[in-house]
Amino acid sequence: MIGHILVCILLASSACMSQDEIPTVRMIRAYGANNEMLPPIVMLNSELEHDVGSSYATIEFDLTAPTIPNVYARATHCTADWRPDENGFLTDITNRTSIVDWTLAPERSKYFKYRGKIKIPNEQTTLKFSGNWLITLYDLNTDAVIGTTRIFAVNQRASMMLAFMTDFYEPLKRVSSIAYTIEATVTEPSGKLLTNNVHNVSFYRNNRWNEAFIASERASWNINPRGVGSAVIGILQGGKVFRVSRLPAQNEYRVLDLSDQSRYPFTGQPVRMPLSDLRRNGMFIERSNDGALVTNMISSLYDEYVPVEILLDPNPGGPSQDDVFVVGSFNNWKPDRSWMMYFDEELRMYRCRQWLRRGRQNYLYATGRLSADSDQILDLSFEEFEGNTASASNSFVAFAYYKEFDFGGYDGIVAVTASNIYSNGR
Repeated sequence: MIGHILVCILLASSACMSQDEIPTVRMIRAYGANNEMLPPIVMLNSELEHDVGSSYATIEFDLTAPTIPNVYARATHCTADWRPDENGFLTDITNRTSIVDWTLAPERSKYFKYRGKIKIPNEQTTLKFSGNWLITLYDLNTDAVIGTTRIFAVNQRASMMLAFMTDFYEPLKRVSSIAYTIEATVTEPSGKLLTNNVHNVSFYRNNRWNEAFIASERASWNINPRGVGSAVIGILQGGKVFRVSRLPAQNEYRVLDLSDQSRYPFTGQPVRMPLSDLRRNGMFIERSNDGALVTNMISSLYDEYVPVEILLDPNPGGPSQDDVFVVGSFNNWKPDRSWMMYFDEELRMYRCRQWLRRGRQNYLYATGRLSADSDQILDLSFEEFEGNTASASNSFVAFAYYKEFDFGGYDGIVAVTASNIYSNGR
């Protein structure tokens, strides 16, 4: 009996210790090969010519932990709309890797301690099937999930071209009603892929992999955000045409360059932006990085996070009736409660304090409603403080999905391309 009690105490103590030592991921992102400007697209038949894609993807993550942690990444195959496949052939629980390239944070760093990089595929894990892949990072000691990101695998068997047309929509706020209609034409020499099995094209604003706009023969009509239309036109001039319409053009991304240490010194205290941001509608000064975080100009001695106070002046127009969020490359364009701004009645400005990694960050201001029940952000929109302009150079990446019949059936990607309104087919 005493031995049994001692065993229970030891197990409980071990569990508590493991829970306390679970590493905290500060940021996780994915990009192509060793270039943070490239999308995380792995070309499975990389010997063929292609517009976008690399031979491998890099999963990069910063975390804090008492010592270099034991972590592993698991790859899970997903459907075209990112539902994990339950098919055991596709989602092998042993398809995981613990090969991590670790580097130490700068000595003075307070926000993170270790940076890990994982190449996928590598010696331990493969991408046997094309399609969407969810990469989940686990703590090896407790099997707790500590981060997720997304990559794509393409078996190029067709080609695709994008055509942009300006369109209109009905904005909720008093901003420009400029929108896009984008057509993707998928072609394949034999035509065999195009009849029924090429069933879906998903469009993403580059580097914003949590916001798909889908034109599909099989998905429900309301899969897209409010107001966005979609259609499959059929086979025209030797190609199958997929269309999404009434996509708000949005605006060129704002740029926050944290490489200047004289303007953003590391003091351990939040550094306030020199000037507050202003509302805009169709106006911008400099081109962005197409939504990517660029850090290659930062020395390893200063590749750290800086506490920054972001300021937004809501005038003219005053404070929003909705919650306001700052959204950008620093949170993978997917904000949560910690990125919500609050309105300072004394300053008459919105404020948000956050740790931001040094580099050239891209961002925008969004409005929405934070759900008290689910902690999710509902009806996220960039209209109110950003407006719309077709002059923005933000590009889109499109993926064409084919219903493969092997291994129980799955959504494979047979074509990928990228373009913007300056380099489109119309």
